[in-house]
Amino acid sequence: MIVQDTTGIPMESVEIVWGDTDRVARGEGTMGSRSLQVGGSAVLQASETVVEEAKKIAAELLEANVDDVVLEVTNGTFHVTGTPAVSRTWAEVATTAMDRDETGAGLCGQIDFQEKSTTFPFGAHVAVVDVDIETGRVDLRRMITCDDAGRIVNPLLVEGQRHGGIAQGAAQALLEEIRFDADGNPITSNFADYGIISAAELPTFELETMETPTPANPLGAKGIGESGAIGATPAVQSAVCDAVAHLGVRHIDIPCTPERVWRAIEAAKA
Repeated sequence: MIVQDTTGIPMESVEIVWGDTDRVARGEGTMGSRSLQVGGSAVLQASETVVEEAKKIAAELLEANVDDVVLEVTNGTFHVTGTPAVSRTWAEVATTAMDRDETGAGLCGQIDFQEKSTTFPFGAHVAVVDVDIETGRVDLRRMITCDDAGRIVNPLLVEGQRHGGIAQGAAQALLEEIRFDADGNPITSNFADYGIISAAELPTFELETMETPTPANPLGAKGIGESGAIGATPAVQSAVCDAVAHLGVRHIDIPCTPERVWRAIEAAKA
């Protein structure tokens, strides 16, 4: 998407090569919700570098001053300002660049992007739960969230990241747990024993969006991959504690399983 928006080259013509250390010898991975803000910014700047190089060659082909050449990103052509009828395509420019380059590399942009500072996404999550005080069962009724991830480049991916993160965070608060027996042997070692949340246990999430671009990178993007999981867990746990606070319960360790909720209620009664 970033390459297409910058160059006008259609996405279907863009090939992404993952994990090839012959092509990219350095890299630190995608941890910390940094893929777009670091990797995406590198792609943006590399694309801009290629565009500037291409303009120089297009200027020669058009017999014009390079400062007068513009790239029409809607159709991926170069032309002189005010004269779109006479243009040169990316294919023509790239072919000329290949012919002139002894190494055969043609147009190339190589960028090591370093962020100016850390970015800080923020948000607020509110959970509404029902608790059966006789059994300790918790039903998550509503999940309302507002997350700010800076400039949103791909709304569909952001929504998917948020939904997945919120579900994971709610699951951590309600049922996911690695347990051991008295001898230290794991008793939740497979997916038959380990509780995994499903759509049946979750309400429809109510998502609100904010966009506060960060100055730390040219895209203005912050992280979003972990936002749902960070906010949902304490929101759901706090809602459970609040629901039984009138019974004298002040805290319940996560996950708030029916057993733990029931035991906390009985302990408060005692």
